[in-house]
Amino acid sequence: MALTTRDVITQDFVRETVEEVVEENLVYRRAFREIDASNIQSNSYTFYIDQDDMGRPKIVGEGEEAPRHQSTVDERTISFDKFMGEVTITMEAMEDGLIEMKAREVEDVARAMAERLNEEAHAVLDANAQTQDNDSNSIGDQNGTLSFSDIVAGMKALREDSYQPDLLIVDVDGYADLLTDANFNRATESGDEVVRTGEVGRVAGMPVFIDTTQDIGSQGHGAFAVDSSRYGYELTRTPMSSREYEEPERQADVIQAFTRKAWTSIFPEAAAKIDG
Repeated sequence: MALTTRDVITQDFVRETVEEVVEENLVYRRAFREIDASNIQSNSYTFYIDQDDMGRPKIVGEGEEAPRHQSTVDERTISFDKFMGEVTITMEAMEDGLIEMKAREVEDVARAMAERLNEEAHAVLDANAQTQDNDSNSIGDQNGTLSFSDIVAGMKALREDSYQPDLLIVDVDGYADLLTDANFNRATESGDEVVRTGEVGRVAGMPVFIDTTQDIGSQGHGAFAVDSSRYGYELTRTPMSSREYEEPERQADVIQAFTRKAWTSIFPEAAAKIDG
C-alpha cells in the first residue's frame, strides 16, 4: 500500500499494512493449523489429546463378555505470549513531507513482527520434529545436498507413523539443490496462481515453500516434511492489531502493532527434519 507526500498515515493504513505484511509471511506457520482463542477469557488454552492406544476387538466365545477398551487422554496446557513493536512519527516528519519514509517504517515494523512470529513457529517445529526413522537411521544422507532421495526418506518416516506429508519447507541451500533436480517441478511451470501463494514448486506431490531465515539440518541443505493437518496448532488470543496515540512532550505520534499468540506441537512425529 504505497503512500505519497500528499497522503496521510491513517489508522486504516497502519492496520492494513501490518495485517497484510504479517499474514503474507507464513512459511513455518504453514505447518500449524489455526485456532481462534480470542473468546476464551484466559491466558492459557488446554488440549485434551487422545493417545490412540485403545485395544483392538477380539474374538470371544458364546456367552463371553466383550473386552472393554478405553483410550488414555493427555492433558496439555499452553500459555500465550504478547508480541509488540512500535514506530514513532514526529511532527517534523509530518511537516517536512517525509510521509513515504515513515510509511516504510510502518512496513518495517510489520515485517519485523512477521519475522518474529515465523521464528517462534520455527522454534517449535525444530524442537519437536522427528530426526530418525523407525530403524533409527538419520532422515537424509547428510552429504551436503538436498536430493530427491532425502525427501523420500522424510516422507517414508512420516508414512511409517501413518501420517500424510502435505508440506515441504526448504532452506535456501536446499532450494538451490532442488533447482537442479529433475524431480522438482518449479512453480512457474504450474501457473501464476501457485506463484502468488508463495509456493516455489512441487516435489513428490508436496508443495514446496522456501524460508530464507533459517538453516535446516547440520549445515543447511535441509527441509521439513510435515503433515500440517495433524502436527500442531497456532493459537491466537489477540488478533494482529494496531494502536495509535500521541506523545505531546515529544511532539510525536506513536503507532503500535501487537498480537498474542502461541504455538504447540500435538503430534511431533507428524513432522520430519531432513538433513540433506
